[in-house]
Amino acid sequence: MMPKLIKKIEFDKTISKWFKSYDVIAPVSSKEGIHFKRIKDPKEIKLDGNQNSIYPPKNVFLPQSEVLFTVKNDNYEMPDQAPRKRIVFGMRPCDARAVWLLDTIFNKADDLDLYWGKRREKALIISVGCASMCSNGFCDTVGSGPFGKDGSDILITELDDAYFVDPLTSAGEALIKSLPEADDTQGKNAKLIQKGSVIKEHQAADLPRIREKLYEAFNTSIWKDVSESCLGCGVCTYLCPTCFCFDIVDEIDRSERVRNWDTCMFRVYSAEASGHNPRPTKAERTRQRIMHKFAYWVDNEAASGCTGCGRCISQCPVNLDIREMVQEITSLKIQ
Repeated sequence: MMPKLIKKIEFDKTISKWFKSYDVIAPVSSKEGIHFKRIKDPKEIKLDGNQNSIYPPKNVFLPQSEVLFTVKNDNYEMPDQAPRKRIVFGMRPCDARAVWLLDTIFNKADDLDLYWGKRREKALIISVGCASMCSNGFCDTVGSGPFGKDGSDILITELDDAYFVDPLTSAGEALIKSLPEADDTQGKNAKLIQKGSVIKEHQAADLPRIREKLYEAFNTSIWKDVSESCLGCGVCTYLCPTCFCFDIVDEIDRSERVRNWDTCMFRVYSAEASGHNPRPTKAERTRQRIMHKFAYWVDNEAASGCTGCGRCISQCPVNLDIREMVQEITSLKIQ
């Protein structure tokens, strides 16, 4: 597939052309920080260095709260599941990889989530690589990187006066076919930027070893130790691009069945109707979170369930660091 080019002076014009056929969802600024929303003006787009959104853009495909169906006159009515075609522009590679991972949960042919599937089939993901890694990011250690390609239809590298546009799928290639081709010099410059984006001191995580050590530590007291400071607020999971726990409630007054984000870090999440709770303390809940990312997902997909975006580190109110927690657990000598 032939890389293309968007000159920065032509950027707004190019995005505006896409408005004719697509809804464009992109990162914008707000008082709370960067977040993704549908834009109507290309000037709304916020692409500053390696700054990522506060909330992960998984909510484009898995809304924080969504109506599954409404009951009217004893009939079930599903919401419109045929959204207009969409371009999700400016997603970072860590978040694009998260969509790829969530596809393994919601978008399997033999076990399709209709709500996710309809949104996903109508969307193109254009990711923008990070010329330098964010302060808490460790995407390069868990199977991706600042210019990782998983989940993206197009990957963009910012040059001095242009954007180097690399199509990764046939759908991405079709979108940009009318753009001018990038030349060899621009291609070489893009590769230099991509190569220089990784922190040399970072070492790739040994996922099979981590998985093995986590299972060995499953019934030890280490989980109580690493979770001692945890407040159980759930911010780590709500801001995680790959966490997908949800609750389903019936809103009787509105005659709606609604799916809402939930978190395994809440005690009530695992409470059973009998009154038994298999995860009664934050030690078991922390174990579930870490095991899911670095053991269960490795079992099922041979990939880390963590994309290294760093949100759970930068936003934790008590400065817990999942890297340090995993290191402490896997360094435990078990007799």
